[in-house]
Amino acid sequence: MWQAMSSVSQYCKKPEKNEVNLLIYLTTYFYGDAARKAIEDIDHNELTFCHSRRTGRLRSILYRDELFASIRASDFRLIPHIPLAILLHKSLPFPKHRVVVVNEIVPDVLESHTVFSKHIIYGDENIKPFDEILIVDEEDNLIGVGRAIISYEAMITSLRGPAVQVREKVGKGENEKRI
Repeated sequence: MWQAMSSVSQYCKKPEKNEVNLLIYLTTYFYGDAARKAIEDIDHNELTFCHSRRTGRLRSILYRDELFASIRASDFRLIPHIPLAILLHKSLPFPKHRVVVVNEIVPDVLESHTVFSKHIIYGDENIKPFDEILIVDEEDNLIGVGRAIISYEAMITSLRGPAVQVREKVGKGENEKRI
């Protein structure tokens, strides 16, 4: 399905060695060495890189024909989707690149597109605005992936207002069946 949608504005192909290295470098830059090792361990033959037809720049990465990551055009930031988020969740030590939400609010997070500051109880102290982060519950189960709107310090001290814009959510049982 993704291939059909992307064929209009993108062309997709199997990656060359330097493109796989680019993915490894971007992952290392944004998420650290633990994430790099996880990316190196996946089957690179299952990856597909999609480029913009107009500019020729990398726009998205598929893994087993499923959207794995996107590349934001304005700043070349790696935007993880659920398959990459599951991989990052398994490889990154707690609480790196995570915010922990109260268990009672998890169903609301799965229904909405925003996590509010008052629902965050813990997380990575190094989170800055516009970081791509993992959203987990109190037992460190992956709920979704999103973009931090404010810093971690502001998330913890604020009693109101949005903290994370949810990009994508994990469906029931998806943590176990993917990757």
